[in-house]
Amino acid sequence: MTSQEFEHYRHEAVHALTDLNEQAENGFRLAEWPRWSYDLEAASLVFVRDNVPRVIAAIQVAGSTDAEGKTWRWGWADAAVPHKAAERMDEVRAFGEREAIPELAGGTVPADENTGWEMTAIAARILEGRGAFRCARPGGGLYYFVYTAMAFAPEAASATVECPAHGRGFPTYLCEHLVADAAQPWYSDEPAPANPWPDAWCRLCDAIYLEEGEWNERNGPRLRVKVLCHRCYEAKRKLAVPI
Repeated sequence: MTSQEFEHYRHEAVHALTDLNEQAENGFRLAEWPRWSYDLEAASLVFVRDNVPRVIAAIQVAGSTDAEGKTWRWGWADAAVPHKAAERMDEVRAFGEREAIPELAGGTVPADENTGWEMTAIAARILEGRGAFRCARPGGGLYYFVYTAMAFAPEAASATVECPAHGRGFPTYLCEHLVADAAQPWYSDEPAPANPWPDAWCRLCDAIYLEEGEWNERNGPRLRVKVLCHRCYEAKRKLAVPI
């Protein structure tokens, strides 16, 4: 790809991202949710109102600008970004290498006030993203995320747990052993936008699970389940020991 062709490609990507962000705004009413939080370990961004998640997005860290806004660093080149949050950014680097575009193949490039959105727009185009989001980066600078999937969280009416620490929240389910000591292996599905707080149990309870290969009327009663709010769940899951 020549320099002129790349400029045209970048220009088209920026316009396409503007359209994607408008679609995300209209489709998921993002302006209605005044708070948000991201979890790079889970590669997710959650939009919240009244302490209840309303929209959950799977994200990839396109990259970030430094505190002075003079350098852009791709997500795949940032050691502070967990692998899950930047694993697909290798597709952007591969595209840059294949098309001989140094701005995409190198880990960092000089930046101005437009570079972050331009590079993110290109990443969104390559990844076939759903839109993008920008926020402050710890230590200074800005993060740029690409939405790779978006979904409404379960209806607020289902958030019936009253937590002494966090107020109303979504119910989540852990075995009593994880509630007592979260710093051990967790057995569950991986958190995902469609199921951000999957039911989880410990190694002792997994031995019971393996007796049947599923939870059913024979082994289910032996699993002592505790109900937590989703914020308590998230705090405990951060202590989980990898299997």
